[in-house]
Amino acid sequence: MDRRDFLKYSGLISAAGFVPEMAFSATGRSPEKIVVLVELKGGNDGFNTLVPYMDDAYKKLRPTLKIDERKVLKLGQGDMGMHPRLQQLMKIWEQGDMAWVQGIGYPRGVLSHFRSMDIWDSGSNANQFLDDGWLTHVLPRVKQGLHGISVSNDGGSLGPLHSARLNSVSMQSPHMFVKQSKSIKNITPVNSTPALAHLTQTQNQLYEVGLQLREKMTRSLRNQKRSRSKGVLGHSLESVAQMIIAGIDSPVYKVTQGGFDMHSGQVGRHNNVLYQVDHALSRFANTMKQNGLWDKVVVVTYSEFGRRAAENRGGGTDHGTASAQFVMGGGIRGGLYGRHPNMNQLDANGNVAHTTDFRQVYATLAQRIWRQNQHPWQGHQTIPFI
Repeated sequence: MDRRDFLKYSGLISAAGFVPEMAFSATGRSPEKIVVLVELKGGNDGFNTLVPYMDDAYKKLRPTLKIDERKVLKLGQGDMGMHPRLQQLMKIWEQGDMAWVQGIGYPRGVLSHFRSMDIWDSGSNANQFLDDGWLTHVLPRVKQGLHGISVSNDGGSLGPLHSARLNSVSMQSPHMFVKQSKSIKNITPVNSTPALAHLTQTQNQLYEVGLQLREKMTRSLRNQKRSRSKGVLGHSLESVAQMIIAGIDSPVYKVTQGGFDMHSGQVGRHNNVLYQVDHALSRFANTMKQNGLWDKVVVVTYSEFGRRAAENRGGGTDHGTASAQFVMGGGIRGGLYGRHPNMNQLDANGNVAHTTDFRQVYATLAQRIWRQNQHPWQGHQTIPFI
C-alpha cells in the first residue's frame, strides 16, 4: 500500500493499541447496554428546545424568538414544554422513555466552540487541559477489544472516544467501511524501523478489523431495505442501527448533527435542525423497538454550550452557558431532572448560572450502566434517570 492509500485508509480506525482478534465478540451478542452519544454541534439553544413557556423573563428576553405557548408541546411537568418540531420525540416522552436534564453546564463556562467541546469530550474542569476522552476512565475496565464507533459523513472527531488507550473506529458508514476495507491487503508487520512498524501494523489491523466487520455485517447489509432516513443524522443513526442489529460488540456509538450555531435568522434554522433530530431519533427508536433492542439502548444528547438568555439584534442568539439535554431509551426513568435556570439573574455577559454539572451525567452513566464506581467524577451526584 502506497502513502496515499495509507493516509486514505488509516482514517478508518484509531489504531493505537488496537487488538484486532478481540474487536468483535465471538458469540455475536451485543453489550448488555449500548450508549449512543448524539453531539448537537454548534451550541444548541436549550431555552427554545426545552421551553419555559410560562416564564415571564423568557418572554421578555425573547420578544421575537420565544416559542408561542399555544404551539409548545407541553410536558405536563413544571410549566415546561418541547419545541413544536419535536412531535415524534414527544410520543417517546409520553411513553415514559425520555428524561430531560435542565440547566446543564459547568463552572466558569467557556464560550469558545473548540475549547468548550474539549472540556465536554474530556470531562475536565474549565482550567484543565486533558488529551483523553472521558470514556478512557471507564471503558477499559469494562471490556477489552472494541470500545466504540464514531459514524460521521465527514470523518468527524472521535470526541469522548479519543485516546491511545481506547480501541475506536471512525467511519462514514458500514457500507463504506466494508467497501474500503476490501482494498486493503493483509501483510505481516515489519519491525525493522519504528515508522515501518507503525505503517505495517496499522495496515494489518485495518485488514483484520475490515474482515471481521464484513463477516458480521454481510447478511445485515444484504437484507437491508432501501434507506428512508433523511439528513446526515438520519443516515448515521441508520448505520448505528445496522451495526447494533448485526451484533457488533461496541458499547458506545457516537453520531453528530451540526448546524446549531445560530447568531442570526434562528427561527427557520432551528425549526429545520430540530426537525432533523426529531425525524432521525424517532426512526432510530422505532427500529430498535421493532428488533426488540429498545431496552438495551441509552441515547444521550450533548452540546458544547447553550445560547444566551436574550435574543440579539440579528434575530438569533449568541453563545451562552447552561442548556438542556435529553436522554432516552427503554430503560430510562422519564421525567424532568435538575432545575430550570433563573432567567431573572444574569451575569455581566447576560448568561444564566448552570444548575446541573455535565459530569453528573458521566457519573450516572459510569455507575448505573457500566457499574464503575471508581472514576474522576465521584464527587458529582448521579441523576436518577436510569
